[in-house]
Amino acid sequence: MFLDALSRLGLSPRDYLLKYVLPAFVISIILSALGLTYFSGYVKLLVLLISILVLISAIGYPYIELDTQKNKINEKLHIFITKFGVLSITDLDRKDLMRILASEKEELGQLAEESKKLYVLIKRWNQSLAEACRFMAKRTPSSEFSDFLDRMAYSIDSGEDLKDFLLKEQSIVMNDYAAFYKRAIYSLDMFKEIYISAITSLAFFVTFAVIAPFIVPYNFVTAVTLAILGFIVLEVCLVYMVKAKMPSDKLWHTSEMVTPVDAKLKKYLIISILLTVVSLGVILWGRYIAEIPKLTAIPYQILFTLGFTPLFIGGYVAKREEDIVIRKEQNFPDFLRSLGDSVDAKGGGMTDSLKYLSSNDFGPLTSDLKNLYKRVVIRINNNKAWRLFGVETCSYLIQLFSEMFERCIFLGGSPGQASDIISTNFRKIINLRKSKYQSVEQFTAIIYGLGGGLALALFTSYGVAYMITNLYNSLQIPEAMISIINITTLGNLSLISYMMYTCLVIYSLISAYLIKIMDGGHPQVLLYHFVIILWIASLVSVATELIINKVLGVGIPIY
Repeated sequence: MFLDALSRLGLSPRDYLLKYVLPAFVISIILSALGLTYFSGYVKLLVLLISILVLISAIGYPYIELDTQKNKINEKLHIFITKFGVLSITDLDRKDLMRILASEKEELGQLAEESKKLYVLIKRWNQSLAEACRFMAKRTPSSEFSDFLDRMAYSIDSGEDLKDFLLKEQSIVMNDYAAFYKRAIYSLDMFKEIYISAITSLAFFVTFAVIAPFIVPYNFVTAVTLAILGFIVLEVCLVYMVKAKMPSDKLWHTSEMVTPVDAKLKKYLIISILLTVVSLGVILWGRYIAEIPKLTAIPYQILFTLGFTPLFIGGYVAKREEDIVIRKEQNFPDFLRSLGDSVDAKGGGMTDSLKYLSSNDFGPLTSDLKNLYKRVVIRINNNKAWRLFGVETCSYLIQLFSEMFERCIFLGGSPGQASDIISTNFRKIINLRKSKYQSVEQFTAIIYGLGGGLALALFTSYGVAYMITNLYNSLQIPEAMISIINITTLGNLSLISYMMYTCLVIYSLISAYLIKIMDGGHPQVLLYHFVIILWIASLVSVATELIINKVLGVGIPIY
């Protein structure tokens, strides 16, 4: 079974040992020697653990790589089957079909590599498409794609037309993709529980790090620093886990062309950054250098958050544009189906059909349709006109499927059939996305709540630690007692509070990034979530200090 995994990756046992196992073994030996020679305690254990992980990763590389390829195939199945079905209704032969699919590396990813293998088997090894499908079905890491190849091989051998087979396969493969997508959403739901448990445990760990120096002889700053480092490592691991499990489902277009919306977002991003730099500079200068009384009277958490608040402008504008793109995607299937039916009914009158449809209301998509009609009516380059239409909508799916529709028409395919295939599959993808968006919204609310809970736990522990310090300072403890029990007081109180707040800022930034990974939207929207989470954490931290001062009467220096 291990040799089978190597053959699927195109690796011989000799190449695998020389390129992966041997270098990992050497690195592991070097790390182990360094750990045993120069380090001690927990650091030594950490270095030894890293050396073991390096070796295990090299040994498990074939299985890790196959699993990665399987996910890459499954997440592009909807694009592959739609493109394959649309191209099959043209006048292209089977060899040209596979050649085109093999060339679509950006759109199909790993499936383009699988298609290339099929094309090589057909062209260079003179195998039939059915034989090539059977050969690849035994070697592809995705069971869904393997089943599709087996069905296609059987259908071709039985004499069924490839076009008829692919038209019937649309719903079957889309159902397989839907099952894969729903499993990913279910994993996201499970991840919510993991995330809540992890952050709760981490809050307890940081809280214990604050209290630990009063129990055992341990430096407070070292304990909290280790806790914060552990927090960062855990957050990064959680982000990596989500990126590995969530399917690649982009919302924004991938073209290098800068659209008016892209220019607008860039402008507001630059404005937000400049305002943030200015506001932070003024606040830091006024509070810590000029020591303006009105600024020193405001809690530093509020001032710090005010300094970063201008970033909300760029994030909010991006989120508003993102919502418009989502609405465009919801209107696109209706437009495309109407266009295909209209062109079929008029016997190929694409321009007249676009003129009629552009005068109808398709929501925010209407302005893009009018621009498409203006470009098509001058009859210079229809291909470029449709490509610009897809890019200017700023939707990755519209960009992808509109170009697919135009290519099919250019190659002589039926507009009605093409629009029916694309719009049906497009609608299924939109419905799946709705489930994901709902799950992400729930997770966003959880992240907001955890930000407040984390602030509450950290600054409550800080208040308790401050109270214990005051208690120790007020007691007359004999020297003999001090030598028996561990009695310590906190050092720089401002440093302790700042370290707590740093933990909250890191949580806000990583959590905002995590939200954008999950929904697949524009990365600039993370600024929107970052500012909101930071405000929640800051307000809760200040409120916690005020409540502790009121209840315990410890006199925490809030300002």
